[in-house]
Amino acid sequence: MKKIYTLLTVLITAGLVSSGCFTAAQIAALQGPPNYARSPVLDSRPQWRTVILPPTATSSANLHSGAGLDDYAGMALLRTGCFSLVDRSVVDQLLEEQEFSYSGVVDQASAVRLGRLLGAEAVMTISIGQITHDSFWDDEPAQRDANLHVKIISVESSEVLYTSTGEGSSFEGAEDALTMALELSLMGLTQ
Repeated sequence: MKKIYTLLTVLITAGLVSSGCFTAAQIAALQGPPNYARSPVLDSRPQWRTVILPPTATSSANLHSGAGLDDYAGMALLRTGCFSLVDRSVVDQLLEEQEFSYSGVVDQASAVRLGRLLGAEAVMTISIGQITHDSFWDDEPAQRDANLHVKIISVESSEVLYTSTGEGSSFEGAEDALTMALELSLMGLTQ
């Protein structure tokens, strides 16, 4: 029964989002409470100067699918009006100079240290989880389900300001599923 419910949810979600009837945020609101937590400290400043670190993943294939997620996250953060961003090229240059490997920026202490070096007040990390193909959709080879985890950390105190998980599903491939998962994970910043 759960498989049928999940199938119906995926079909309805994909159909409504692709038809333009609803955004992913509106669909998520229909699905129940989001998977996020906000610290009260997040609202203590009118704006946070933020570094978005390149996404990390347990698999290089998943990491390749997540290319561009940091740019998408940047647009989403800027739309809130609560964040300003350190330019991505500056982040990449510092990562190279400091000889951070992309996989080495996963832990919170390294992320905070990098944020301090860039003069930021907060650091955002994106960890890509699993990207799978549901065997029920064998006739849809591009179908993918994806999940990820987002954290925004205060550089000053190392306190987690915001944490969230997101799940996305798409018949257009892993990149679209990850984008939907990211959009859903950032909903707690816009509500």
